[in-house]
Amino acid sequence: MSVIHKYLVFLGFQMILATHVLFAQHPFDNKPLRYYMNEEKTTYIQFSTYLQLWTRINQNNPGSTVNGIQENNTVDLSIRKFRATVSAIPWKGVSATFRLGINNLNYLSPRGTSIDLLDAHIQYQISEFLTLGGGKSAWNGLSRYTSPSSSNFMMNDLSFIALPTLGNTDDLIRKLGLYIKGKLGAFDYRFIAAKPLSVSNSTLFEPNPVEGTAKFTDRRPHLEYSGYVKYEFWDSESNQAPFHRGTYLGTKKILTIGTGFTYRPNALWSLIDGRETFHHMKLFSGDLFLDLPLRSLPTKAVTVYLGFYNFDFGPNYIRLIGANNPANGIQPEEASFNGTGNAFPVSGTGKALAGQLGYLFGISQRYKAINQLQPYISGQYSNFEALASPIFHFDLGLNWYLQGHASKFTFNAQNRPILANSEKRPRLNSRKWMFVLQYQFQLN
Repeated sequence: MSVIHKYLVFLGFQMILATHVLFAQHPFDNKPLRYYMNEEKTTYIQFSTYLQLWTRINQNNPGSTVNGIQENNTVDLSIRKFRATVSAIPWKGVSATFRLGINNLNYLSPRGTSIDLLDAHIQYQISEFLTLGGGKSAWNGLSRYTSPSSSNFMMNDLSFIALPTLGNTDDLIRKLGLYIKGKLGAFDYRFIAAKPLSVSNSTLFEPNPVEGTAKFTDRRPHLEYSGYVKYEFWDSESNQAPFHRGTYLGTKKILTIGTGFTYRPNALWSLIDGRETFHHMKLFSGDLFLDLPLRSLPTKAVTVYLGFYNFDFGPNYIRLIGANNPANGIQPEEASFNGTGNAFPVSGTGKALAGQLGYLFGISQRYKAINQLQPYISGQYSNFEALASPIFHFDLGLNWYLQGHASKFTFNAQNRPILANSEKRPRLNSRKWMFVLQYQFQLN
């Protein structure tokens, strides 16, 4: 199929999805689906679910193949995320969450791909100042978007710089551990002690150390410690769940500054002059989040995120991620450092700056709560030790909220760097685009 034909197929997908607009003529009150267990409505069971559907055109990295055939461009339809959650407050002070989910169900996925148990954790609130919890959960430290609310995000996808162990020692950002959290005045805090999942069960596992380049190892399986503290200047954000929203769509006035860390001793190893050497994982961040309604202009708001990340994984550690990768092979003689599909360097030993900016405005005169547009831009400037020079990637996008986050379209154009393979340090060679049209459906 030619590239033009693929583009026509992609546009056809857009037309099919756009028919949803015909059913968005009336406001939808997306109230929680709750069953109350007492007359006072203080105990309940709640169900929620959401689905993110992608149609996409990707300019594949050099040498990328699909089932052994080189493919320069890929058009596909996929399920980026699906979640089904049951949460409960069975009695005062106690809450529990159980969540099933799957990511990246695309045309290359094995038949019968199973849904994963993502969350199973229970917590007990002693007071507003202190809650204790444990289980498998997304309670993480380090930064605001290390525990992102992907169903309430401004961007069409996650900020991967904030997810430094993704796929190595966690399960879709979840780990097994204990946590404490609470609010002290305007301070909101969380601290976690977790047992990382075995890296030997990861598709990224390399059983032997590499000369001069750090890799994750199970040889010394220590606990991992992380924490995040933020100061809330205006409205307070809920900390009942671990996730941080990406935008409140003008319903709250939020300004926070935060700082966090993740530390695990002997998490990685390498060969230095032929000798096995272990390296501590030491990660730090600081960030600012602003979601400001413009009161003089109804239904309008500005959203800003700024984050600074300082990572030490050991010498020359670098991480490539290709989210929902549309290719599954590579021709070595034509390959770039990026590898297959849409992968590129997103994390590593070094420093990075990440930013997001969005502006929300209404386009409906009849229903102020629906039909809102939100153009946005985001970018990441990274100076990783393993690369010859700093790199930059950016996203341009537009959200169309039909019913807030419950029903929305997002169009996102991502531009990523392509690095040439080299005997020395990889350096920038060219750039590629990925275009995604996402539709999200959500029931609280």
